[in-house]
Amino acid sequence: MAKCEDIRQRFNDCNVGRLLGIEVCEVEEGMARGRMVVTRDHVNVFGGIHGGILFTFADHVGGACGNSMDYKALLVESTARFKKSAREGETIYAQARLVHSRKKVDNIEITVTNESGETLAILQMVSYIVENAAKTS
Repeated sequence: MAKCEDIRQRFNDCNVGRLLGIEVCEVEEGMARGRMVVTRDHVNVFGGIHGGILFTFADHVGGACGNSMDYKALLVESTARFKKSAREGETIYAQARLVHSRKKVDNIEITVTNESGETLAILQMVSYIVENAAKTS
């Protein structure tokens, strides 16, 4: 469990996450949860959250999930399905879970929801396992 707390802290200390106001709230083996308040700086010209910001939020929480195991994993491919937008002032949530793990590749699914539990986006991530944790500690 200490490793998961270390991963949570590392992702909360990450410059990109701090810049966007992302909080990784919980990390367990194969799972991570996070939240972010949509600010004026996050919205597009139509007043909804910018797709790149939404993607980065999900990617950040997904990265915490992917690195919660006993190895270092890096994103190599991702797809996103955007279903609904969020507005300034709303809090959005991401839950990432390890769906499948093979010898060198993980599949992670991230669901982003709003305060009402409505799905905003679903992302599929493929992460490449580059080394085990014993080498990165």
